[in-house]
Amino acid sequence: MASTSANPEATESKPQLNQRELEVIAKAWICITSINNGVPVIDSKKLAEIGPYASADSARHIWKPIEKKLFAIAGAPPPTPGAGRGKGTPRKRKADAAADGEDPGTPTKKPRARKNTKAATKKDEDDGDLADGEA
Repeated sequence: MASTSANPEATESKPQLNQRELEVIAKAWICITSINNGVPVIDSKKLAEIGPYASADSARHIWKPIEKKLFAIAGAPPPTPGAGRGKGTPRKRKADAAADGEDPGTPTKKPRARKNTKAATKKDEDDGDLADGEA
């Protein structure tokens, strides 16, 4: 008779990988392009080609939850998104625009011009007839 032992590792709530996730990990292993801060960078386009995925975006959406599970199993914190890449040139703030001599406020909205209606033109014609003295 098999006895069940109280293994402390088994009682912890570590995520478990299923067979499908293991297959994705094996395919992702082939698609590693580099390692950035100890985290492997996966080429999503190549993973989409190897796996049965329609696009690189769908392959990335499959990989990210598995990557989080792997970090949870390892006991390491997941990497922060965008930590290694720059955001480019930041946008100017309105205070900086005011210092440059530009108006920091929003432009005022011009009212819509009213179109002349036919009634107004007929009224003007009638008034012109009365001015001639023909009433």
